[in-house]
Amino acid sequence: MHDVIVAIAIGMGAFLGTMIDNFFAFAAQLTLTEPKRFRRVSYAHVIGVLVLIIGSAAVGSALNFISLEWIGFLAVAPLALAWHGWRHRNELAPQRRGATTTFLVTVGLGGDNIAIWIPILRAQGVLRGITVALTILVLDIGAVGLARYLVQRPSVIQFGQRWSLTLMPPLYCGLAVLIVWQCRWFSFLG
Repeated sequence: MHDVIVAIAIGMGAFLGTMIDNFFAFAAQLTLTEPKRFRRVSYAHVIGVLVLIIGSAAVGSALNFISLEWIGFLAVAPLALAWHGWRHRNELAPQRRGATTTFLVTVGLGGDNIAIWIPILRAQGVLRGITVALTILVLDIGAVGLARYLVQRPSVIQFGQRWSLTLMPPLYCGLAVLIVWQCRWFSFLG
């Protein structure tokens, strides 16, 4: 039971650290989308995230021949993303429209997700990795539902767009620490 709780907590951290900006961008996109297309756009976003999760798990499994401690060096990715996010914190988030565009942009902008999810999923093993992946997917489905609710409140979306860019750097730094810890990098250095 303890492993499941830890895996859920790791999945929640991975989701919050990588998807907060996507959440507000998706909510903003819904404000530009016809309500009759919300369902298709929502499915496209969730399918895009599912593709990212499966791709991250596949790459992590393909890297099985590499020691877990060496995978910990991928913690550089969220640190680089934190630096990039901090430098660009005053820029507006991009907006998207349409189901196909939503899917392609979700996958295309998923580089930060993949860079972070690969070492996290690789460090978990199969059962905990599935739990982490399912946690990310369930939270994304919930976030899509919340975005569809918030689309009726544009002031909330504007607030989120402004502050998500400020919150991203510390969240990415936290994910870098999580990766280093999960990959047992501290024992590798000692």
